[in-house]
Amino acid sequence: MSVQWVNYDLNKTGQNYEALIAYLKSHNGWAKPLKSSFFVNTSLSAAELRTEIKKYIDTNDDVVVVNVDGQSWATYGLSEKLNTWLKNNI
Repeated sequence: MSVQWVNYDLNKTGQNYEALIAYLKSHNGWAKPLKSSFFVNTSLSAAELRTEIKKYIDTNDDVVVVNVDGQSWATYGLSEKLNTWLKNNI
């Protein structure tokens, strides 16, 4: 398992985020630190996860998936619950 950081911009007006969010939450663990961002604990590589995400978005949307190695990270303004998730998973 590894943690992938998913960032997205759904550019179509009135875009339905529900299917994408349900998919991201279906993995072994997840955290939502920002409005259009998820950490996902998954067995998928960044490229594999990106390919799966494409099933839930439009062709004019943008997605970045980054493998998180945990070497260094810091937060500001996030909840204790989210920081605990990060400490336990990254």
